[in-house]
Amino acid sequence: MINKKLLILGLSTILIGSQAFSSTGKYTEFENKIKELHKLHAKECAPMEIAFAEGYLDTLKGLSIEGFSAKPQKIDKLVFANKVKIYLSMAEEKVYGDQDKDGVPCYKEIEQGTDPFEDVHKKEKIAQKLAPKPVPKVEKKKGYQPLKVNARIHFDFDKAEIKKDYLPYLNVIIHHLKENKNLKVKIIGFTDNVGSKEYNNKLAYKRAKAIELYLVKNGISKDRIEILGKGKANYLFDNKNELNRFTNRRVEFFVMDTK
Repeated sequence: MINKKLLILGLSTILIGSQAFSSTGKYTEFENKIKELHKLHAKECAPMEIAFAEGYLDTLKGLSIEGFSAKPQKIDKLVFANKVKIYLSMAEEKVYGDQDKDGVPCYKEIEQGTDPFEDVHKKEKIAQKLAPKPVPKVEKKKGYQPLKVNARIHFDFDKAEIKKDYLPYLNVIIHHLKENKNLKVKIIGFTDNVGSKEYNNKLAYKRAKAIELYLVKNGISKDRIEILGKGKANYLFDNKNELNRFTNRRVEFFVMDTK
């Protein structure tokens, strides 16, 4: 009986999450909420939550992109819509939340120019000690650096097709690159230890190429992208079981500031 109740509750949650698009096929409710939260400084107060809400919404809209393993299924749309709803709720909670316990919600602190993440007592101490000091010049790191957005895309055995589960993560990267037009991205493909070095180098390159194609189709200039296939190299784990081999079959992202 308990299991049946949990099943009914889980299905109800997914169906509620789908109400924003099921009747009209449009996503205006989600889009309007995202615009509202952006006006309330969601990018500063809840950067990861709003990024994933946008990423899942973009995936909902683009599930049928040709050339990718993203054939739209009804259950996919229900699950992704529920994910949008969850991340929007988390973002809203942080936007209106008092993250540093000083009695002022995050969006208000951004508007008045104070740090919404610093303890109020710490702020007072800093203000008391604050005095004009020369700002040291920070040298910008040269070359490619790991992408700060959490993004590692994994692949099935001997495949280079993008799994639809990872499209929201790619859409987060696309948003990041569109907002930071000075960034170039290097995409590096890897494999597990099954097969020859020559074959795996080609397979790793195909995986990086698939990601490049997805980024270009979604508005990122090819001039900003560099791809490389390293094949059987830089394993994250040993290759003793299927889970470890799956983890090693991946692409990783590195960015370089061109300014």
